[in-house]
Amino acid sequence: MKRFLMLILFVIPIYAFSMTLPQLFLSAQASNTTFAMANITLKQASMTYRMNMIQASVPIVNQGAQLSAQIAYTSSLQAYRSDVNSYYSSVVNAAFGVKIASINVEIAQMNLNVATMNYASTFALFQKTMASTTSLQQASVTVATDRNSLKNANWNYNFDLSNFKIVTGLNWQDMTFAVPVLSTIPSSETMWINNDLNLDLANLNLQDAQYNLQTTPSNSSQYTMEIANMTVQQAQLTKNNALLSSQNNYSSAIQKLEYDYNNVLNAKANFDIATGNLAFYTSEYNSGLISAVNYIGQYEIPYLNTKLSYYTALNTYWSDLVSYMVSIGLRVNSI
Repeated sequence: MKRFLMLILFVIPIYAFSMTLPQLFLSAQASNTTFAMANITLKQASMTYRMNMIQASVPIVNQGAQLSAQIAYTSSLQAYRSDVNSYYSSVVNAAFGVKIASINVEIAQMNLNVATMNYASTFALFQKTMASTTSLQQASVTVATDRNSLKNANWNYNFDLSNFKIVTGLNWQDMTFAVPVLSTIPSSETMWINNDLNLDLANLNLQDAQYNLQTTPSNSSQYTMEIANMTVQQAQLTKNNALLSSQNNYSSAIQKLEYDYNNVLNAKANFDIATGNLAFYTSEYNSGLISAVNYIGQYEIPYLNTKLSYYTALNTYWSDLVSYMVSIGLRVNSI
């Protein structure tokens, strides 16, 4: 029986003037209500567990009472783990939310810039009877649509800034989002199973059913004895299913992490290519070899889209990574 739930956290190298996610995890704990409630829940459960175990041992050991105390404590640990997972996930999503929203604002602004330049070009042609009224109207609608999109993107950005403040208790500052190397993450089916609270609970319920069967008076009715036996059989089947589910859940979690990690690496590769292309064509644009419309539409916006894809993929990877680390129940530490 595991007495205390422990979590592991990544310690990524600190970059000057830029907060990392692990640093943010620690800083946000001071004001985050979900994290505070989780710790209160754990403290209450630990105190109640110790009291119940003492009472079950005086004046004689009461195995049934001890099992009941362990079952109640394990159920409380499940609630605690769920709250802690919610805390880390909310911090991850709050941080990436601002970053992604800021990129969306950039994209919306670039789209509006292109639409405005296209409208100006279409209007000039229209004045020379070289563009139809329909073309001018369509260009005008595109400007209005992109202006509305920019307004919405700015609203989302401000909302995410506010949410970041609520979740972390901090004002937003630019952050360093590292990519934890998957091969450095502890990966063991045994570790996962040993820290699976659902399996713990199933095992405790089996022990409790077996204890009730053992302490059922021998002169009890046949009905009572059969019910006690069937309860043991049900508890055994439940434990077997819990073990199978634990193994499947571990396999799924690892597969998802591997997919996420490779997806991040691929997105980063595309982002790096787009960054190189943008640098080259920026030089061409500054030399007057590329028009502003072509530069923005063919290089700047695609660059921002690959940047958006990268941070979206990294958000998913971090979210699943945190959930996995909470599930294996290790202490917050460097790896």
